[in-house]
Amino acid sequence: MKALANSWRRYRALPTLPRELVTLGLMLLLALTLLPLAIYVAGQVFLGEYIRDPSGSPTGGFWALWIDYVRGIFSGSTGHLVALLGPWLILLFVRACVALARRNPVHRGTA
Repeated sequence: MKALANSWRRYRALPTLPRELVTLGLMLLLALTLLPLAIYVAGQVFLGEYIRDPSGSPTGGFWALWIDYVRGIFSGSTGHLVALLGPWLILLFVRACVALARRNPVHRGTA
């Protein structure tokens, strides 16, 4: 736990640009590891086995999905790029909402 606290302190002490680049790197790592796993599990639950070949031959599974995901990213597919940048964009959106909430607090009057 102490190592995690020390890492958090070092992260927070970084200048803004390096800290944001580290954040982007972590979000991209998340998008390349946990996001495909979540997509695969959700697909298994709601759609069934991931089958790469439309003819129905049983070639698929998690690694086939992950390889297709990475190929889609490198080919410039819009959907794959949105999935790759999604965690970072969601983080930016949450940060913006928190900043706006802090700047303009809701005034609660008495009625």
